[in-house]
Amino acid sequence: MAMTNRASRATARTKAKIARDAKLPFIEHVHELRRRLFIVAACVAIGSTLAYGIQRQIIAALLRPSHGQNFIYTSPLGGINFLFSVCLDIGLVLSTPVIIYQLLAFVSPLMRDTTQRFLRTASAAAGGVALAGVVFGYFVGLPSALHFLLHQFTTIQVRPLITIQSYMQFVALYLLGSALMFQLPLIFVIINRIKPIKPSGLFKYERHLIAGAFIVAFIMNPTPNLLGQMIVVVPIILMYQFGIILIWAINRSNARPSWLQPLIEQDTKRQIERADRPLVPYTEPVSFAPVINHNTTT
Repeated sequence: MAMTNRASRATARTKAKIARDAKLPFIEHVHELRRRLFIVAACVAIGSTLAYGIQRQIIAALLRPSHGQNFIYTSPLGGINFLFSVCLDIGLVLSTPVIIYQLLAFVSPLMRDTTQRFLRTASAAAGGVALAGVVFGYFVGLPSALHFLLHQFTTIQVRPLITIQSYMQFVALYLLGSALMFQLPLIFVIINRIKPIKPSGLFKYERHLIAGAFIVAFIMNPTPNLLGQMIVVVPIILMYQFGIILIWAINRSNARPSWLQPLIEQDTKRQIERADRPLVPYTEPVSFAPVINHNTTT
């Protein structure tokens, strides 16, 4: 019963907070967005500076999946632009937990029962699964895609002459796609906090998911080899299924008895009414003590 009361009070506080935040002027939301963007930019700058200190090791690691392919740049500033883009991409990767935290904190009024613990946990989880996606794309998907693209269309007279900028754009987009692919369960959790999702409804879209997974696989790994396609298709399907199981477990743990919901809604309504009620200034009560006349004789 105590847990039920705490849950109802937390729900009431959340909805009252939503009602108060909805009344904030638009300029306040702009100031908050600007402050959060400044924090993200500062973290990206720090991460990029750290990446510049080990630039040679990073560039060597990024060029390794190309299987010894030589690259060029076609302008005097090409090398500097390449180095800047590499450091910026690494800074973005290192700042992923901060970016996710600031994004979730900005949209937290839309989510139910949002706490600092949830924001920190979700941000850490997003950074962890993004790193897992990058590692998977780097070691599994990217070598297969580059081997096909760089060696499939060569002849005695045709040789690839690729700029380092175009190579890095392809690698960055591929690793970004791999990181986003692993974010499906977390995206489901966030949407479920904004609007509850029924796992049975997600099962209805599995056919569309499989079709979309093959389309994404053909874009990320355009090889006629079916095994190369399945490298991308299988993780997408597994992440989708894991997201469904996660949503089912969360909704099951948060389920409330049917008789409790009307009481929670009534209590929430009263909480909002009390929050909207204007404060009455305090006035000292007037004393009506009787006056005793000591000159009166009996």
